[in-house]
Amino acid sequence: MNNEFFDTYARKLSRFSTFLYRHKTKYMNEKLKEYDLQGLMFMMVNYVHHHPGTSQDAVACHMNIDKCTIARRTNRLEELGYLVRKTDENDRRQNNLFLTEAGEKLVPIIKDNLAKWNALVTDELTDDEKVMLITLLGKVINTCENNPVK
Repeated sequence: MNNEFFDTYARKLSRFSTFLYRHKTKYMNEKLKEYDLQGLMFMMVNYVHHHPGTSQDAVACHMNIDKCTIARRTNRLEELGYLVRKTDENDRRQNNLFLTEAGEKLVPIIKDNLAKWNALVTDELTDDEKVMLITLLGKVINTCENNPVK
């Protein structure tokens, strides 16, 4: 590959990942508008579904989002009736999160829309290219996780 490619590589990688994140968020906001879900709230619902009783700190750590943002989104999800917080019996400073019945009903809707988004953005890729894309991005993520910012 030529030097021109590598000169713009870091910029392109950042731009592409930001572009995908923003467009996915915009897509999901539009699809979930009737449920008043905005931004990362759909990801929180999905995470709590897979990890019932998880703590707000665990959600913040998993999503790499600051605790204040998670607390605000948790409050909003609770106001909407999708989530409940219960004080941890072993650590009264900790809140454990659980989906309500209404929150559980959102999960298949969220998953369906995520599947549609994934199909939309990978429509022009072959199955081999999809596997390669996920494999390579997985390597990049592992590198990030093994070299945290200090």
